[in-house]
Amino acid sequence: MDREKLKKGLGLADNMTLHLNHPVGHFVGASPVADPRAAIRERTAKDVAEYGRDGMREIERLYRLYSSRGEGSADALSTLCEKYPKANRTGCAVMYAAQRASGEERVKLLKRAIDDYGDCFYGDGAQVGAYARLYLAGELARSGDTAGAEKLYGEIRTLYPNAHAHNGKPLSEVIPAAK
Repeated sequence: MDREKLKKGLGLADNMTLHLNHPVGHFVGASPVADPRAAIRERTAKDVAEYGRDGMREIERLYRLYSSRGEGSADALSTLCEKYPKANRTGCAVMYAAQRASGEERVKLLKRAIDDYGDCFYGDGAQVGAYARLYLAGELARSGDTAGAEKLYGEIRTLYPNAHAHNGKPLSEVIPAAK
């Protein structure tokens, strides 16, 4: 870089020195998802390979039953978790369960969503891992653990920079309001 030209262009004093910083590294844990739709297709293909077409139909049926909160919905969640523990829709159902729960049960389910289903997606592209961190950060902040909440907000910013809420709003815009 032409330091003298840059210093002049930026209006810097003679006693100031320009440095070029190019950090190199990789994400630990989840990788940022640039194209959620492509990630959903990949995740679905993984589930089809694991559970087959018949399994996918049953997973979807159980997920819809659980989501409807109708008769047998609690059993549907149990069956999803026991029979299809790695399925994308199971991760979404666990996240819904966390949103419906309260207290320690909610915290437990949010941690499970983060640990076991961070790579799951809702059909609209919202990512379970990011969403669970947002909700858990809110729980921690309300209980006075601001450091724990800030750590999770930081993970959303670094591990899920393109994550969005169900309404399409980037979580990066939701985080400050959630503090």
